[in-house]
Amino acid sequence: MCATSKQISKTVCLTSYKSPRGSDDLFDSTKIWEACRATSAASSFFDKITIGRYKEEFVDGATGANNPVMEVWNQAQDIWGPGSLDTKIKCLVSVGTGVPSIKPFEDKLLKIGQTLVAISTETEKTAERFQRDKVELDVTGRYYRFNVSGGLDSVGLEEAKKIDLIAAATRDYVASQDVFKQMKACGDNLSAREC
Repeated sequence: MCATSKQISKTVCLTSYKSPRGSDDLFDSTKIWEACRATSAASSFFDKITIGRYKEEFVDGATGANNPVMEVWNQAQDIWGPGSLDTKIKCLVSVGTGVPSIKPFEDKLLKIGQTLVAISTETEKTAERFQRDKVELDVTGRYYRFNVSGGLDSVGLEEAKKIDLIAAATRDYVASQDVFKQMKACGDNLSAREC
């Protein structure tokens, strides 16, 4: 999971394993719930959180790593060393939060600010770029991206009361034949892999 350190305005990955580039103090002292809270502390909705031995403040990684697939790839590269990861990755699963609708760029100052925030937190372009760059993973059935494709474009982060709409859109997405086949293939892939 990735969060942004308020002290250095940099994305920090909070991992459940010792990372060659990671901070041992965060690994040793951060509880799972704190890591989850740090990575979801969207500044316009949730307060920052202070964690770790050195009491660092974190906010969610949305402006730097809203879709952290490249950070995951880089972490794997650090752990497994130089050389191609394509032969070492058995299965990579990316889970989105819903495909955003296309919105026109508006002239009003407030709308420009909102559009810039939307651009900075956009995840689908990152997913598409990763899939294109790592085409071998996709072609060989080792990369899966799950992301509700319709029905959530009007649901904002602050709208937890729309849980019924979120559930209905997710249920519809999972029930589609293409997604069902992809989920089955992913499950088969994961169950056949060595730990």
